[in-house]
Order: sequence, then structure tokens, then C-alpha cells
Amino acid sequence: MEELGKRIDQLSNKLTNMRWEIWTKYTLFTWQWWMLVLACAGMVVLFVVLVRRGNLLKSFAFLGMIYLFNKNLDDVATAMNWYDYRMQLEPIIPTMLPANLFIIPGALTILYERYSDWKSYSIAIGAFAVLVSYMALPLMKQVKIYTDNAWNGHWSLLSLVAMAAISKLVVDWFVRQQSRESNEHRDPHEREIHVLYTSPSLFSRRKGSVK
Repeated sequence: MEELGKRIDQLSNKLTNMRWEIWTKYTLFTWQWWMLVLACAGMVVLFVVLVRRGNLLKSFAFLGMIYLFNKNLDDVATAMNWYDYRMQLEPIIPTMLPANLFIIPGALTILYERYSDWKSYSIAIGAFAVLVSYMALPLMKQVKIYTDNAWNGHWSLLSLVAMAAISKLVVDWFVRQQSRESNEHRDPHEREIHVLYTSPSLFSRRKGSVK
């Protein structure tokens, strides 16, 4: 077992050195590398501009779930050689950092924050998944950033939709639980006033009286 462990360490070190060589000789400061840099920076700007400050906690919770799902899927896929990345933003991590940390979580979080009802959210997620699976991935393959073996656009689409749906279900459930607990701990008089002033029927009567 000790001998096998040493061989694994040697192969791991050799792989790291090869990744450094590919990155320094064929990736760093190429137009593909700059494209990855701009994609990350652009997603950060969009996130800051489009995500409302009042929903930051919920948005970061959703972003964290998407990151965990996507990162673990990417780890498994690259380890199983379903696909691989030839060009990276940085040389050490074998998975795609721009997609795992910035593009996929950022874009899905913006859609989650913007479309609260399931119908609109599903349409937006479906359109985004199609864009990534059947346009972005083939483009990355064409410019030699990405190679696929046992992976295709259909699997990508299904994984993106599943991650987005599960994350929304979980985060929405926690938000409802927190809201319910807050109402239970609220002063009864305050709770009654809150219900009255948030009641649609009361709002309609108040609006009619103003007219």
C-alpha cells in the first residue's frame, strides 16, 4: 500500500507539472485566457448591478448551493474523464473555476432573484440551460478550451435544470420557515397590524377610499 501511495504521489506531481507547463506555454495571456477573465469580471458586474440589496442573504444562499452542486459535478466528471479543460484561468485546479465560481452560480442566482414564480423561473432557467449546453459548450470546444468524451449537451442541460430546481426548492423552504418563525415570535398586536396592512382586501378598500 505504501508503494502504491508513493506512485500516486509521483503521478500527481507529474500531472501538476504538466498542467503548469500547458498553462505557462499555451494558455496564459492568450485570447482564450482573456476571454475567461472578461467572462468572470462581467458576471461579477452583472451580479452587483442586478441583485437587489434586500435579497442578498437569500441570493448568496442560492449561489452557494449552485456552487456546491456544480463544483462537485465538475470534480466527478473530470475525475471520470467525461470531459476535460485544456485551457484554464489558473493552472492548479483541474475543474473550470470561471464556470464553477462565477458564470453558472452568478447567472442562475440573478435569474432566481429576478423570477420568483415557478413558471417564469422555469422558462428563464430552460433558456439559460439551452444557451450553455448547445451554444457555449460547443464554442468552448471549438476554441480548444474544453473537450468532451462521455458528456454531451443533453447531460449538461439536465444537470443545470436539476441544480436550479433543487436549489430553489431548498432556499425557498428555508425562507418560508424563517418567515414563519419570525411571525410566531412577533408581538400579537404587531402581528395583527401586519396581517391587516398586508391583506389584499384591505389594500383594495384603502385604495377605493382614496379615490
